[in-house]
Amino acid sequence: MWSKDYSIRLSVFFTRFFLIALAAALLLTPRIVKVFVTFTGKPPELTAQISAAFYLCAPAAAVLLLCLHRLLAEISRGEVFTTGNIALLRRCSWCCMAVAAVCLLFTWAFFPFLLVSAAAAFIGLILRVVKNVFQQALAIKEENDYTI
Repeated sequence: MWSKDYSIRLSVFFTRFFLIALAAALLLTPRIVKVFVTFTGKPPELTAQISAAFYLCAPAAAVLLLCLHRLLAEISRGEVFTTGNIALLRRCSWCCMAVAAVCLLFTWAFFPFLLVSAAAAFIGLILRVVKNVFQQALAIKEENDYTI
């Protein structure tokens, strides 16, 4: 039977999987991008721009995944509405916004980056809303803790 613990374990698994995939992609980016550019018939100069965009987005992606991993660890310990988790969600949203900004800047070189930028900004916005919900829940929790 599916439970909260299974859900958290699955989320941790995928967070670790994507951290490993990001590390592999960092090593293989030149080859992957070159194959993509060749396969799609794009100009070879595009290889440098796509690689640069990926390398500029990678630190934000790594921070985001590490924050998600930490957030999941806190939630699995029963620590949900805390200032630490709110900070982690804020950091996650800023990472998404950073990726959105980088991809928007590289739209001039490769137009599909506009879609990546929009998606990253949208996810950043959703994370911002979730952060605000956590902040309100923490305020209510603290108020209830002081009520006898």
